[in-house]
Amino acid sequence: MCGLIAITGTPGSAYDVFFGLMNLQHRGQDGAGILTIDTKKVGNFHLTKGSGLVENVFSERSFKTLTGQAALGHSRYATVGRNDPNMLQPFLDYKKGLGLGHNGNIVNFYKLRDELVSTEGVAAGWVESDSELMLKILSIELGETPINFETTAHAVKGLMERVVGSYSIICLTGEGDIFGFRDPDGIRPLCLGKRETADGTTVYALASESIALNFLGFKDVEEVETGELVYISKDGEMKRRIIRQDSISPCMFEWVYFARVESEIDSRSVYDSRFKLGQILARDIKARGIQADVVVPVPETSRVSAIAVAEAMGIPFRELLIKNRYVNRTFILDDQESRIEAIRRKLYPISHEFDGKRILIVDDSIVRGNTSKQIVKLIRQAGAKEVTLLSTCPPLVSPCYYGIDFPSAKELVAYGRSSEEIAEELGVDHVIFQTIEGLKESLESQSLCTGCLTGTYPTDISSGLDFEAMRTRDRESVVKKSSC
Repeated sequence: MCGLIAITGTPGSAYDVFFGLMNLQHRGQDGAGILTIDTKKVGNFHLTKGSGLVENVFSERSFKTLTGQAALGHSRYATVGRNDPNMLQPFLDYKKGLGLGHNGNIVNFYKLRDELVSTEGVAAGWVESDSELMLKILSIELGETPINFETTAHAVKGLMERVVGSYSIICLTGEGDIFGFRDPDGIRPLCLGKRETADGTTVYALASESIALNFLGFKDVEEVETGELVYISKDGEMKRRIIRQDSISPCMFEWVYFARVESEIDSRSVYDSRFKLGQILARDIKARGIQADVVVPVPETSRVSAIAVAEAMGIPFRELLIKNRYVNRTFILDDQESRIEAIRRKLYPISHEFDGKRILIVDDSIVRGNTSKQIVKLIRQAGAKEVTLLSTCPPLVSPCYYGIDFPSAKELVAYGRSSEEIAEELGVDHVIFQTIEGLKESLESQSLCTGCLTGTYPTDISSGLDFEAMRTRDRESVVKKSSC
């Protein structure tokens, strides 16, 4: 899961992209990059990228070199490929005059990479990530033709026929054009906005979430459709075409966890969806006859749902788990040891408020159980009488192959366990999960990717075991390096 934004047709585009990335920081904390093109000289690319948070990667000096009227930015969350600076995006094929940023995961990455090595003569070490693979395939499909809407549509069609997985792609050309497209199942989000300038010209931008475009003053923000290509020239001419649609299967985890609460994904408010998730959970709690004295959210993502639970049940809502805002999102850290240590530093309770009380803890999801165990331990030590844990997401029981970092079912606390066994594992009196029906009702859609909940996926996952094995190998190599 990564953050993407691109803008063309405006001086100082790098600054806009920088502030857009600041509003997409939640989508990736491993590193960031900005690529610009000076349209006064074709092919004059400028690229800055580095590890860490967006505000730490770029300095005022960076923008003296990031000149041009078009820019592409990326914030990275590592899933495929080692967590090292060579994996940072955007990637640039300077010879072709094409830069690329990618959000998602390619299930058949390793198979496709081997094919490129054998059929296209690509050096085995040249393609180390699925994003590099996408850039290489696009360049091959484009061939020697100039890059324009029609040649790009042809290249994207060829890419979609070869690639299996999730992807939202934004590219920047040597002419200063930008284009973006979504995979044929619409698993990963992408939106389009426009902004009128003082001189009456129209500027377009593409981004992973509406919040980034809204912050920059873009209006009429709309979704790029499933399987659609949007091509925007440096002169502000826009062309669109649906290249291929296999299903409409946006990832449910965008609303449950990843997206900013201010955003809209596929025209559905993240805030409204999370509030309704809480209302439906409260309905279930009432039906079970569970009583409580106070509702407490796990910061930050579950706050809206917890408010809805408290209102529906008529009991107090209290912020009693205090977050250290300088600790990164623990779910997207790369290894188990890092996550556990970050959790220990991330949250601390207002202890006396728990003493002798029945507590409803609301979390957005329960993945590996690390956060839940630590929180329950703290609450028990504070003297809680009874602890019920609520998850706004149904039990995660299967791997995700599309960009959420749990490629192995074995690491999921709900895998192979009943609710009673999960409650025992986490140390709570009760654990209550959202139902799949409740999830679909809250998101107002029967058409979602729920592969991690059901084991039924919108794409072929026959290469998924290879992906799982390689990702496990990558993690183990990180652990070995850190212990050396």
